[in-house]
Amino acid sequence: MMNGDHGSDSSRSISPGISSLANLGNTCFLNSVLYTLRFTPGFCHSFHHLHCDLQAKLKQENGRTSEKPDPDEENLVDVIHSLHQLFHKLCISDTGANGDPKDPVLPTDLLRSIVRLLPAFDGNQQHDAQELLNHLLTNLQEVKPPPPKVEPAVAASSADDKKLKKNKHLHQQQPQHLGSTPNLVHSLDANGSVESNPLLGSKSATPPPPLPTNFIKENFVGVGVRRIKCLECESSTYSKEEFNTIQVPVQCDEEDEDPSGYNVFISRIMASETVRDANKYTCSECSRNNEAQLTVSYEQLPSVLVLHLNRFAATASRSYVSKLTDYMPTPLVMDCFCQKCRDSPGAPLHRYRLYSVILHLGASLASGHYITCVRAGDVNYEYFQCRRPGPVDNTLRNKNSKRSIFKMFSKSSSSSSSSLTGNSADQSLTNQVCGSISCCGLKWNPTLSASSLESRLGSSNGSNIGVESSISSNGLDPGGVSNGKHSPNLGATADVMDDIWLECDDEQISVLTRSQLEDLLTSRQTTTTPYLLFYNKI
Repeated sequence: MMNGDHGSDSSRSISPGISSLANLGNTCFLNSVLYTLRFTPGFCHSFHHLHCDLQAKLKQENGRTSEKPDPDEENLVDVIHSLHQLFHKLCISDTGANGDPKDPVLPTDLLRSIVRLLPAFDGNQQHDAQELLNHLLTNLQEVKPPPPKVEPAVAASSADDKKLKKNKHLHQQQPQHLGSTPNLVHSLDANGSVESNPLLGSKSATPPPPLPTNFIKENFVGVGVRRIKCLECESSTYSKEEFNTIQVPVQCDEEDEDPSGYNVFISRIMASETVRDANKYTCSECSRNNEAQLTVSYEQLPSVLVLHLNRFAATASRSYVSKLTDYMPTPLVMDCFCQKCRDSPGAPLHRYRLYSVILHLGASLASGHYITCVRAGDVNYEYFQCRRPGPVDNTLRNKNSKRSIFKMFSKSSSSSSSSLTGNSADQSLTNQVCGSISCCGLKWNPTLSASSLESRLGSSNGSNIGVESSISSNGLDPGGVSNGKHSPNLGATADVMDDIWLECDDEQISVLTRSQLEDLLTSRQTTTTPYLLFYNKI
């Protein structure tokens, strides 16, 4: 168990009010992924609508088709339903400021659904968290959301169009007199578009609902360009491929000048690879197998960037999987390395901010343990900016009630956050609130803040724990990497925001300050290593 190995006992005694997940027996790999998904900005909200759309489609098609359902599709729908139910159980078990949740939530039904879809995860042995995450994202990104339900106002638009054409025809048949010109003047703007003529209707008619999109594919999937250059004739071939995870080598062929710096992390991601020996490249120009250089550039990076540190490798005899414990820095903020940003003459067009880390504890994959550290930022903003809100609770119908509910469902009303749909976090709270916030929203202790932690922990420790962190005017964290070195070009610091993290270790959820997180990530213990890094675009 990780808890108690670092940090202050006082910080761990503070309840975040968040529900925990029970370990069913070597299921820490599952729990670590679930904690990350729940704290991914906007994930639970978008997933709720995906689940509701699929359920409505199934209800509509019930008994109307004679085709035998595909077993894999049935199993995937069952996984989606079970995951949605789990998010709902976690939401209703969150206590916020009312103390610790009573009992951990058991992910039993979800695990059974996953095993039916992915039999490789059957059994009571330890599994790879990265493999589970990759399988889940790959399957979910193939789901085709059903078309949106046409509302009555939209359905009536075709009838209004017919009426509009009829009125225009009648108007054209009427004689034009000087006294009738005001209607024409006020009906057209300078561009000749319809404004306010009662005969021609209004251009502010309700627009049709947006076409359905798969939010997993839209936010977790990027496009990479693979280049293979023959080292004999120097000809190159290019191919594009989609990805949801980027593999980062822990070991590198060349010596790094600064193995702990920020730049080495990016250089490992962009590192080229030489294929040789049994893996030689078949060159079409040379008509034989040659050594080749493999490089990858990124045409498009997703909004949610997942980096997998390659720490496990099969031994020569393939009798077991060994673990590479080499130290790798963990940037808290990282410049975007898509081709467009790399070609930009100035600063990158955008950056990425760390919001979750899955760490592996142990000497091997079979005997290890997973924990997750998540940034306790606001993940519920999307409920307040929903473009297709469902039924709204009575407690959310006025501005004052919205603000009180907002405090219960999120840490701060002023923190900046980036949601899956890219909506700005500074929109007014008077917007309609999606009723699904009471189904899948995340509630924590509203008194949990960096300032309160500093006062509570500072008195017990007798020292400044440094829990406050500055952010730049565009919402960037100036702490470039966990070793204290700053990322380049992060701008001047401005407002001060809370920077609290949660260490999720199965049934135990503990509060971490930023300094405690940095101590954990920079630890040179050979058995405690970051394994999966999750960033959201800012």
